[in-house]
Parts: sequence; C-alpha cells; structure tokens
Amino acid sequence: REIPSLRVLCLRSVGSRGCSAEKTFQSKKKTNKESSASRLLRSFHNNGEVGRSTCFGQGCTRRANANDLDINHPFIATRDRFPEYGNPALDCLQSYLDSLVELGRLDDSRLGVNFWKEWKRNVVSDSSRKRKRSEAPQLGSLSLHNSLISVDTVETMVKSGMGENVGVLDLTGVQTITDDVVSDLLTTMPNLQRLSLKNCRRLTGKSLQSVATNLQSIKCLDIGGTYNITTAEVLELLPSMPNLDEIYAGGLGWTDLSFEQLTSDRFWKGIGVGFSDRLTASGLREALTSQTDLERLSIPFCEQALDTSLLGFLGRSLPKVSALDIRGNNAVNSLTSWFDGRVSAGAEAVELFVLARYSNITKASLEETKRIHPIQATELTCVLDGSGVGGGIQRGSA
Repeated sequence: REIPSLRVLCLRSVGSRGCSAEKTFQSKKKTNKESSASRLLRSFHNNGEVGRSTCFGQGCTRRANANDLDINHPFIATRDRFPEYGNPALDCLQSYLDSLVELGRLDDSRLGVNFWKEWKRNVVSDSSRKRKRSEAPQLGSLSLHNSLISVDTVETMVKSGMGENVGVLDLTGVQTITDDVVSDLLTTMPNLQRLSLKNCRRLTGKSLQSVATNLQSIKCLDIGGTYNITTAEVLELLPSMPNLDEIYAGGLGWTDLSFEQLTSDRFWKGIGVGFSDRLTASGLREALTSQTDLERLSIPFCEQALDTSLLGFLGRSLPKVSALDIRGNNAVNSLTSWFDGRVSAGAEAVELFVLARYSNITKASLEETKRIHPIQATELTCVLDGSGVGGGIQRGSA
C-alpha cells in the first residue's frame, strides 16, 4: 500500500540473533490474528504486480556461493531462472535463508516452527481453502545449500507439518546432517520429486535406504561426492525407486562393470559419474550406447577415458543431450568430433550447453567448430572459465 511501485521484495539484510523469524511470523496471542509480515506475504499470491526473484543470472539478488558451476545448480531452479513450484512469497522466504547462509548465520538457532508454518502457508495459492483428500498437495522448492542446520531445525520442520508440501529439496554441502537426521526429514516428505544430498560427507548408505523407502515419487537424486555411499548400494536400491530418471553420483568409484549395471537398469534422462578414475573409454562406449533418451551427461575428470574420439561416438549415439559436463578432461581439445558424430547420425541440431573448464578446448577451437558445423553448432554454448553458473539447467519452466 505504501509503495505502489513495488514489484519484487527480497530480504537481504539480516540483523542480530535477536531479530527472530519466530517472532516475525508469530500470531498475536490474544486474537490469534496473523502477523503483519504474514499478511504481507499472503498478499503476494495471485498478485500480478509482484514479480518473482531469480536464482541466478542477470539481476539476481541471491548468493553466488550457493550456485556451484555445475549442470544441476542452483538445484531448485528451472530454465526460466526461477525456483521451481514457487511464487513471490516463497522467493522472499528463500532470499532470507540465502542471506543467512551468506552471512554464516544459518544454523540451528535461526529457524523455528513459526517460520516453517509460514513457508507451508505460502506454498498454497489460497491458504483459506481446505484441500480435499483426493487432491494432490501443492508443492514448493526449498534450498538449505551450505547451511549448518542439524537436529533442532529438522525437528521444527517435522513439527510444522510442512513436509508433504516439499517438491524439491537442496541439501547440498550440509556437513552437519547425519543419516538419522535425513531419515527423520524424509519420512515426512512423501511427495518429494528432486533431492540433492551432494557433498553431505557424513551420510552413508542408510540415507540412500531412507530415500528408497520414503520417496516413491523421486525423479532426480544427486549424491555426488557423498563418498561413504558405495556404487553397490546405489545399484541395490535402484529397483525401489522406479520413477527415478536422473541420477548424479560422481566420485563414488564407478568402474566399467558397475556403470554398465547402472545403465542397463533403465533409460535415463540424466547421469553423472564424474571423478571416476577406473572408468575406461570402452566402458563408457558400452554403457552409453543404449541411452538414446539421455538429455544431461556429467563426466568431469575422467581423463583416462574421455578423448576426442570418444566424444565423437557420444555425439553420434546421444542425439538428445543438451547439457554436457566434460570439465577436467585434458585429452579433449575440440568439440568438432561431437558434431561430426551428430552429422553422421543425421541428428537434428539442438541447443547444447557444455562445461569444459580445465579441458584443452580453447576459444580458437570453438570458433573452428562453429565454422565447420555452422548449422549443428548454432546453439552451442561452451564455458571455459568459472562463469557458467546456472547455464546448464535445461529443465522446463515451473
């Protein structure tokens, strides 16, 4: 009311620990009336004048250190650069979380039941309408990337009842969570579709078992760098996750045999098996030949396997790939062979985003590739430095 021109609200300034979200969103005790902050956020729903705030790219107000140079990050975003399943009110709450992490303050003392109840209320478009039992719950996305949350925060999340409304959850780099904490959390999230446990170094195969037991709707799982989980445990539990079509599990020690077993299980849309020094060129060829529906392939730092010859084979065999991570493969000095393979297979030209930092691809070789393949390489974007944040997110809009 006071600022008619307001289009986007993003909470970037976070005060001392006395500045409590619990008090901000606490209902008035005598009347049980919602707080002013709650009413403000609720007014954003179905309000065409209030815009969304982006997760990355030009004009983004969010923290850069949450968005690793990776084809999956920021994990909660879609191609339109907005958080999935979101709205302006949820964007505002997420910006508060991002600010806490950026300032090193997002620990177990910050988020209580009132905050998570507020998050839950803002997932639904009309908080006054009661959902019928037959209706699927509305979903929201949530990132706690690089935070220091543990038991206390998870207890308040569980107590608030927000779990059934979480559709995408990013716990990347949360070093404080354990198998028991993950189990407590996932038990309350039956509708979760995308989950990142990447670089959560204290987790073991017990957390993977929790995923398989509780998340029947899971479609995408990132466990890259979670090195206490073994490839054998991944393969054992895959049958319990029939809807899973994207798995990113770099750094777990994949071999030619285990990777072949992974790809023989189903047709994947996304696979990540980077940092695997026991994978060979012949093993990659054998395993990926059948993956004609693959859209996202992450094989960084597989130097002993990937070269320009294999890249040509992959270009010919994987016609739908639109995001490719080949960082750290110094035997690759050009993308021309990829497009040679596509032309030989008669594939249509598609948009391709490539992460190629620490390879031997140069700007000069990219220019040559585009001269040789002016049609196939028209929509080629190749990142040779650290500027590719968010560019590999090829999923549709929320």
